[in-house]
Amino acid sequence: MRSFARALAVVGALGALLCIAACQAAIQHQQEQKAIAMKLNTTLDRQRILMSTGDLSNPHEKLGDLSYTEPLNSDNIDTTHINEKLRHMAIDKWGNQVDAIINVKSTPSADATMITASGEAVRVIGDCDFCRHNFIMPTN
Repeated sequence: MRSFARALAVVGALGALLCIAACQAAIQHQQEQKAIAMKLNTTLDRQRILMSTGDLSNPHEKLGDLSYTEPLNSDNIDTTHINEKLRHMAIDKWGNQVDAIINVKSTPSADATMITASGEAVRVIGDCDFCRHNFIMPTN
């Protein structure tokens, strides 16, 4: 009877160890999935910053000016490059408060060796369908 109880205790202990290992693996998998989702949400969130070469019809408050200058080449004259760079700068300065960057413009230097891009970061006042400051990231 003692050996049966001992065998039962060993089986129980092994079962508990296997359960703990499985739980740890599940927790690690869940954390990895959350990290992937967070990266995806951050990328999508950045893309929701409205870019406009003009003003914005929605009521808004100016957060501040953005500007950068870099050597002119075929890659950085592209609108996508300029928009992404301005978006990153705006997020670095104002985080989730940035809803749009307006009055975006880019100008090459007189000798065509440099390009300067600029815009104004704004936060929309009230509700809007693209506003980042109204977005609540899912917590699942």
